[in-house]
Amino acid sequence: MTDSDELDLRVERLRARHAARKRNQPAPLAAVETSPVDTFAAAIAVTKAERAWIREHLGPMHQRELISDVLRRIQAGKEATVYACSAGPAATGPVIAAKLYRAKSMRGERNVEHYQQGRDVLDADGRAIRPRGWRLQKAIAQKSRAGREATQSSWLLHERNILTALAARGADVPHPIEHGSFALLMEFIGDGAEPAPPLSQVSLTPSEARPLFQRVLHNVELLLDLGWVHGDLSAFNLLYHQGRVVLIDFPQVVAARANPDARKFFERDLERVAQYFGRAGVAVDVAHLAQQLWSKYVGAEPLA
Repeated sequence: MTDSDELDLRVERLRARHAARKRNQPAPLAAVETSPVDTFAAAIAVTKAERAWIREHLGPMHQRELISDVLRRIQAGKEATVYACSAGPAATGPVIAAKLYRAKSMRGERNVEHYQQGRDVLDADGRAIRPRGWRLQKAIAQKSRAGREATQSSWLLHERNILTALAARGADVPHPIEHGSFALLMEFIGDGAEPAPPLSQVSLTPSEARPLFQRVLHNVELLLDLGWVHGDLSAFNLLYHQGRVVLIDFPQVVAARANPDARKFFERDLERVAQYFGRAGVAVDVAHLAQQLWSKYVGAEPLA
């Protein structure tokens, strides 16, 4: 064998070994496409679980350019957390409030039925589920996963619908902007990213308190005229901003005519509000006021 033949043989062996190694190499990984929802990185410092929840439910709002970032946590409760978000190009105003409900954010099972008696279950569009939607009604009754999700969605959409109806009548409420399955975007009440304080943290003089109390009653009447009772009204969910009050938190609204406990909820709402304004020098006969308003908007039957 000549030197040339030996060199050719060595080259062929090297090529064979290289081809064998190439055949045994794993195929290159395909590029994983990420959506804007997956890559939405809010600036707020939160736990890993909370960040995942923000990404899942506020990410679509970011994708639609309604919000550009989540700036700070405004309020955290058992039902939901409210965040201040910088507005995106598709929204108006510098800041938007985002109310992000928890996975199971309704009140305790024992109390839910007290609020929901006589209330329609709403579908994803905020419309009442009619008898033809019997499958969903059955799922709700059986408390299956689909039923729980439908009930949860209905809880949020009642708040959205009430805010929309009240805003259309000129009530002092945050204007709703958009909603998802667990998120509700609405007008931010405050200065910059600093939220307005609840009325419970504000000390009013008698001259300031009297017109504000009348304004709260005006809003209560607007709500009652729509057929609803707030159900959880107090100085803790009345915001005070630039000399005006703003009512918030409506997911638990009570059907005034269809819920047998509605009158009790209504009187309790008035008692709590009157307690705050009473400390500011506003005298209120709650029993007489409750009877007067109930007779005017609901019926002449006396309050229990």
